[in-house]
Amino acid sequence: MARRPRVFAPGLLYHVIVRGNQRQKTFVGERDYQSYLERLGKYRRKFDVALYAYCLMPNHIHLLLETSSQPLSKFMQGLQQSYTQYFNRTHRKVGHLFQSRYKAIVCDRDEYLIELVRYIHLNPVRAGLVRRPEQYAHSGHRFYLKGDGTGVLDPRPVLNMLGGRKRYEGFVLMGIDTGHNEEYYQVEDQRFLGNEGFGEKVRKKVEEQDARQAKRPLDAALKKLAKEVGSDVDILRSPDRSWEVSKIRALVAYVLVRRLGYRLVEVAAHLGRDTATVSTLTSRFSERMQLEARLKKNVERLIEIV
Repeated sequence: MARRPRVFAPGLLYHVIVRGNQRQKTFVGERDYQSYLERLGKYRRKFDVALYAYCLMPNHIHLLLETSSQPLSKFMQGLQQSYTQYFNRTHRKVGHLFQSRYKAIVCDRDEYLIELVRYIHLNPVRAGLVRRPEQYAHSGHRFYLKGDGTGVLDPRPVLNMLGGRKRYEGFVLMGIDTGHNEEYYQVEDQRFLGNEGFGEKVRKKVEEQDARQAKRPLDAALKKLAKEVGSDVDILRSPDRSWEVSKIRALVAYVLVRRLGYRLVEVAAHLGRDTATVSTLTSRFSERMQLEARLKKNVERLIEIV
């Protein structure tokens, strides 16, 4: 069966699986794992990607991530090309390191986020490489337990949902005897993992996002949003860092970047902020939204209006 085109809209959750070309090893030594992780952090920040789980296996890679305004393909292209160049140079190889096409499954966040984090971090246990997930050095599991000083992973939304590190650890260990779950791979239309109708819901979201951007420039969308939340553009652009203004600024930035697909660098310029600041605003607002249902409803209302 022919491969379907990839699906992209801001804010989608993807389970990405990358395999070595002809099943060859993609990591030979410790330096290789470290090099890939450094590049993962670099491109995660560059493309404003939220990374919730990863597992670097000897001949394949699992990533669980949420996109922002830039397509997943650009993030993956930069990451994979950069690491391939490093690997071939270091090990005196030529040609393709990875299979030409990675698998990217769009997942229902509400149904599968924490389940997939657990499933990915238990991959080394299922493969027989270790007996317990914390014994494997090349996954995100240890950062959930002890914190992430590298800035690669974003564990806070999952930890907030589960109630902290101890509960996360218990949740993962409850699945330690679970084998390979074909449900996570046998997906609707080769692209969607969710309840019945999830794929159609995503397609509709993509169409609506494309239509909105086609008819409304960023400055008009920003002005409309500011008015709807009881503010104005000048206040959002001002140096004001009060709690009330900061909350509104984060909401507006999140809607524009993560949900409507405007480019991070352009939104930052319109708000008079640098890209790192706006990226942090959107990430923190996303975390709050997991805990406060009213915020999610407000976001959906604003999207319909804009």
